[in-house]
Amino acid sequence: MTAALTWVSIGLAAAGSLSICALALRRMVVVRAERRIAAAELGLTTLALALLEGETVDLRNLDPGDGRILAALLARYSQRLRSLETARIAEFFEHHGGLNHAVGRLGSRRSWRRATAAFTLGDMGSPRAIRPLLETLDDRQPSVRAAAARSLGRLGAVEAVEPIVYALAEGRLPLSVAGQALLAIGLDALPTLRALEEAPDPNARAFAVQLVGFLGDATDDILVARRLRDSSAEVRAKAARALGRLGAEDAADALTAALADRIVFVRASAAHALAAVGDPDAVPSLLRVARADRFDAARAAAQAAARLDPAAVRTAAADDEAGPHLREAADLLALEGR
Repeated sequence: MTAALTWVSIGLAAAGSLSICALALRRMVVVRAERRIAAAELGLTTLALALLEGETVDLRNLDPGDGRILAALLARYSQRLRSLETARIAEFFEHHGGLNHAVGRLGSRRSWRRATAAFTLGDMGSPRAIRPLLETLDDRQPSVRAAAARSLGRLGAVEAVEPIVYALAEGRLPLSVAGQALLAIGLDALPTLRALEEAPDPNARAFAVQLVGFLGDATDDILVARRLRDSSAEVRAKAARALGRLGAEDAADALTAALADRIVFVRASAAHALAAVGDPDAVPSLLRVARADRFDAARAAAQAAARLDPAAVRTAAADDEAGPHLREAADLLALEGR
């Protein structure tokens, strides 16, 4: 038995040594490859900059390996550039096969290859990638769908706004991914988002209203205020928050009325929005909510009232029936010296 254990120990030690040697060898190979790539990038930087400047560059004799490194270099530059330089990068990938190669990889059987291709297409800057990326929003793998949405945002694809909104509403995209993609598209997304405020799907309406709150302006007040009467509580809450971000003074009366909504989180959202809008006429209603409502709504109302009229909150907090939220708000005002 002892001899057997000894030989097992020797075998394990030998296997461990071989593993360490293999790892060391692999590390040496990786380091050498990284050095070769770094040296090649240094030599290709001048060529990449010449392409960005619109100079005529002969790439016919470019080694395939250097071609891949140049493509990666241009894709990295595209993340920091806009307009004319991005158009030149797109032209390079269109004319030298990089775009078609990446689009082809969207059909790979391996999800990581599809995700990598979808991500890379956004950095290539070519509008020709928009259609295949829209189709990729239906990919069976979440990581691939997320990469496609990110790239559609990078490309400023207005036609992707509605599909991305519905992909979120149907649970095919997470909020963070869909939101970042639409914010990347920017103001060009607004017309579609405004139309989607009337979408049949309540999740789509809620997301559209939320994005209009981030991207819109004062002209959106009326449309967003209508959603305070939406059948979906989530939409009503998102509309209240959006009106607060838009600083919609004309919607102050509608927000005050929303303090009587039957859903607690809608009432809390209306209180936060009234504080952002800055309407002092809402203070009496906020004080009533702060005295008697459930926790979230009462606390939000007390904080909003303190922001709008500190003196009224201090007076109300002195009453025996003030409740804990008004007293807390008054204590915070005292600590702040207000």
